[in-house]
Amino acid sequence: MSDVIEEFIKDLLKEEDEYVEIQRNELAEQFNCVPSQINYVIQTRFKPSQGYYVESKRGGRRTYSN
Repeated sequence: MSDVIEEFIKDLLKEEDEYVEIQRNELAEQFNCVPSQINYVIQTRFKPSQGYYVESKRGGRRTYSN
């Protein structure tokens, strides 16, 4: 499941120029998983050392830029 979520987010990044905003709860609902699964993918697959910047926002939003 983590691989599928990671690829989905990476595909979104390819479609956008700089960043995407994602509602963690909505994404979890889309993939029929718990929001903590989304957190896990974000924390382990989108690190600054891998060229990503993750910004937490109120309401569970995350912003990813590459």
